[in-house]
Amino acid sequence: MNSLRLRLLVSAGAALLIFIVLTGVALNQALRNYTEQAEHDRLQGLVFSLLGAIEIDQSGIASYSLERVPEPRLAQPDSGLYVVIYDNFGNPVWQSSSLLERAGPLPPVAVNEWRFSRVGKSGSALSYGFEWVVGDGQVRRYTLLVADTNSPLKLQRERLAKGLWLWLSAISGILLLIFLSLLRWGLKPLRRIRGELDAVRNGERTRLSEDAPDEIRPLTQSLNALLEHEKHQRERFHHATADLAHSLKTPLAVLRNQASATPETREQLDAMDRIISYQLQRAMTTRIKPLTQPVAVRPIVERIVSALKKVYADKQIEFSIDIPSKYALRIEADDLMELLGNLLENAAKYGHSQVWVRVDGKQLIIEDDGPGFPDNANALLKRGMRADNREKGQGIGLAVANEIIGLYSGAIDIQHRAGGGARLILSFENI
Repeated sequence: MNSLRLRLLVSAGAALLIFIVLTGVALNQALRNYTEQAEHDRLQGLVFSLLGAIEIDQSGIASYSLERVPEPRLAQPDSGLYVVIYDNFGNPVWQSSSLLERAGPLPPVAVNEWRFSRVGKSGSALSYGFEWVVGDGQVRRYTLLVADTNSPLKLQRERLAKGLWLWLSAISGILLLIFLSLLRWGLKPLRRIRGELDAVRNGERTRLSEDAPDEIRPLTQSLNALLEHEKHQRERFHHATADLAHSLKTPLAVLRNQASATPETREQLDAMDRIISYQLQRAMTTRIKPLTQPVAVRPIVERIVSALKKVYADKQIEFSIDIPSKYALRIEADDLMELLGNLLENAAKYGHSQVWVRVDGKQLIIEDDGPGFPDNANALLKRGMRADNREKGQGIGLAVANEIIGLYSGAIDIQHRAGGGARLILSFENI
């Protein structure tokens, strides 16, 4: 999880989920407590109504007047609301017609004691102990039980609980969208700094704006200091390179103008002068032009091959070029000449008799029939690393080529050729 935005989003989402769950549980519990209290009060009011409507004769037989109890469900069979009167031993002595089956025993409840309990998933019951004077003044103890297995309050509470969770889910979604907007707004300075860094990399600006939030202003200041230091180092390097090139140009001019210099010598001196000028220009380049025009590859390869045939005339190497005329790369022509020149020269130097240059899709492939690369081939892309110390050179050909192609977001892949030899695959990001 390397994305800062994703980390913040996951963290906020987890915190929001915990908050929503805890809030839902708390509200649901509060709603449950309120519903149970309301159900207790409802059943308690029904108990008081029943106590005023019930009559118990001398034999302990109870009856009540339906007109005095405003609850028609007590007369409806299997309505869920029923009343049972128990004697002092917990045996039922009377039950309402709404209860179809015979009521079971119930532990006696003390006089004036209220006992609230749940019945089933959505029902509740309330028991009350009372005394009744019958006949000759004898006092008997009874327990009045009122139960409702289909309590409307409990059903409403369940519907409210479902609605509550739906609303909380909707609110959490809205809050998450709001957080995304705030996150985008909060990370806007970082996106701006990223854009400025891209502009610095492309050479469009030299410093970062220090108009940043307090938390990241030290970062921009440190980056600006680093860019300033790098600028001074680059200027010192450029000056040293210019001095070196200037120092070499004068002796080359003297050698070129000597009367004893042959045409071949002058040609090589001119080539050295061009190389020095190109390397100086390369050292002075601070960025890659974003709108570089595409350069046809085949003519440059043919020019390089023509020069290599003269250099390695004794080896009589056969060059096979299979590059479409329309194949072009978005790269500076001098850079492409330097890149392919180093790679083709290595192929001609180490190849026995054949060198192939071809295009496969968007990749440029260079192969030879030489001994091939060693196992640690990737180390050859570093300056000074050589695969064969028997040949003259500084061991920077592949390294220079790798640096050039890296400037254009490309890469060199070193492989073994199937029939023996070396294979270089050049991949470019933009063609």
